[in-house]
Amino acid sequence: MRKLLLAGLAAIVLLGPRLVIAHEFSTSYGTFRVAGAEVRVMLTLTLTDLHLGPRVDLNADGQVTPEEFEETIDATLAAIQTNYQVGAPDPPSRVTIRAYTLISPTVGRVELLYVFDHDVTDLHVTSRLDRITQENHQHLLQFGDGPDSRHAVLDRTHPEIDIDHAAGIPFWTTIADFVALGIGHIVTGYDHLAFLVALLLATTTLLSLVKVVTSFTVAHSVTLAIATLGLVAIPSRVIESLIALSIAYVAIENFMGRTLVHRWKITFLFGLIHGFGFSNVLRSMELTPSRLAISLFSFNAGVEVGQVIFVAILFPPLLYLRRSRWKEQVLSGASVVIMSLGFYWFVQRAILG
Repeated sequence: MRKLLLAGLAAIVLLGPRLVIAHEFSTSYGTFRVAGAEVRVMLTLTLTDLHLGPRVDLNADGQVTPEEFEETIDATLAAIQTNYQVGAPDPPSRVTIRAYTLISPTVGRVELLYVFDHDVTDLHVTSRLDRITQENHQHLLQFGDGPDSRHAVLDRTHPEIDIDHAAGIPFWTTIADFVALGIGHIVTGYDHLAFLVALLLATTTLLSLVKVVTSFTVAHSVTLAIATLGLVAIPSRVIESLIALSIAYVAIENFMGRTLVHRWKITFLFGLIHGFGFSNVLRSMELTPSRLAISLFSFNAGVEVGQVIFVAILFPPLLYLRRSRWKEQVLSGASVVIMSLGFYWFVQRAILG
């Protein structure tokens, strides 16, 4: 037991900070409104995400005070304007900072006014905010208001978009971008992947796999919907801490070789918790109700696609190892590593904050 626990702790160190951090996303939001020759952009950015740009959190305490915000605002605005461009499709004749405000201890908002020499009919938006934040940064863009609003996602691999003012962002673009966002949320969500691995380690038949995956899918789809729609609100810190505990619990069951509750039932319960974790991405976007259903469905579809791909790749080799002479070593060793990660994430989220 002691050797296995030491192996689990060593694995955490060797796996490195990217895995240990788990869900560490960087996201910004841009809302566009066009009136004649003017384009107003409301840009919301997490200031503590500026890892590669101007340092706004001067004392590195994880929060930005009004004094720090004012002291660094010129450098911040200059970095934004360098890495965030709006054309129609030619460059604007004038760019004005209409307002800027600190809306929380970590989030700032800037209102930009782009003025052109002609009425705007087509827009070209480029976001390279990943250059001043971090590599996985995603810019979530909303064009228009009310029932006619559309959404898109820009990132390092897809930094530009052309928008027809009359037609808005194409319907299929919104769907494709949110499916990709859901897939990315799974692929880079190491805590969710660890949970899936813990489940797969003790899954020995195709029928049990279907039960486990289906119960998890149904459960997180339910809470993803109700949380994103604002029907239930639970603090992110609580949810992320519970996700960490769910990972540790499933791993402990695997290691002990006993299941207190049928695995598909416990998976359903924990799937409800994980659904709230998935919802944090969409809730922070402040999507309009008319387009929320489209974005919600597409994002959830992306989560499922990512999950199915991951399970399809991992289940066959795990099944082979489960039926080999190394099954006990594989099950015990992997479960201890996952258990250690679960407890580490719990301490990181619930205690260290």
